[in-house]
Amino acid sequence: MTTFEVRQCTNDACRLRIPLDPSEFSGAYCPRCGAPLTVVVEAYQNPDCAGETLSPRLQLSVLLDNIRSAHNVGAIFRTGDGVGLRHLYLCGFTPTPEDNPAVAKTALGAEARLRWSHHRNALDLAEQLQVEGFKLVALECTAKATPIYRFKAEPPDSRPWVLVVGNERAGVDPGLLARCDLTLSLPMTGEKNSLNVAAAFAAAAYWLSFA
Repeated sequence: MTTFEVRQCTNDACRLRIPLDPSEFSGAYCPRCGAPLTVVVEAYQNPDCAGETLSPRLQLSVLLDNIRSAHNVGAIFRTGDGVGLRHLYLCGFTPTPEDNPAVAKTALGAEARLRWSHHRNALDLAEQLQVEGFKLVALECTAKATPIYRFKAEPPDSRPWVLVVGNERAGVDPGLLARCDLTLSLPMTGEKNSLNVAAAFAAAAYWLSFA
């Protein structure tokens, strides 16, 4: 585990306070004003959240349809590891850990722990999954979508679920959306009408898994 120090700029007009890994950075001078830095918190380690013994409420997988950003895909891998995701279905031009190193760089090892597969056509895959007994749930803002905070599967659904997440700009493919058994949305109160796709997936996945 990495050991850090907190250092502070000695210039009273600056007083920048930053954590540093002394094995990688000397940290002698302030990166903002150039004044000397002093150690204000000696060696400490970032606390590691202990693994919970509880199990997710649902058997949850995710279908990523034409997600263009490798960093978003990597972040979804990392969140998926946290919620106990069963499988990631990477569809269309969604980058995979094999063809884009940025996925693995952001996933921080989760790509090696989680099962994933690539499929060129998300609609073909959706039809196959439904035949196999999966419930498809779209994460999208539509007039008929149920706000996620109003939804709770009671009693817990025994069927495996696939959360369908669409392209950052175009959203979920209309053909794919029409096949979904349920559509959920995240409430938005600001001027923007959607979250970053990785952030939206994280909010929905944790709500469905543990709320």
